[in-house]
Amino acid sequence: MKKALYASIAYLLCAGCVAQMNKIMASWKGHNISDVIAQWGPPSQVIDDEQGGKIYSWIEDRSYTTPKHSTTYTQPTVYSGRRVFSWRSDTQHYGGREVSAQATRTFWVDANGIIYRWAWRGF
Repeated sequence: MKKALYASIAYLLCAGCVAQMNKIMASWKGHNISDVIAQWGPPSQVIDDEQGGKIYSWIEDRSYTTPKHSTTYTQPTVYSGRRVFSWRSDTQHYGGREVSAQATRTFWVDANGIIYRWAWRGF
């Protein structure tokens, strides 16, 4: 039950992030690429699209460390049906892993420098 709830919450959070990123990227459509460069800095890569335009990409390697947490389970030791003598505890540690990902923001630009298409990948 808890797993389903956490999965639902994660889905909603991700859906909100996706919608926000789509909104940001779409807001540049119809603008001159020089406006994006002024806001974001120089692109990581510029490629000719072989149709008179160019493809501009901003690529960023990102990494973060997942939060650390521990869970302790404690149970009584039962002798002859009674809980009398001792307790047993077991602690499990989670997280603390380094996660790496790449974020890419790409714009297709016509011969006049106007953005007509966009794509993104990674947060």
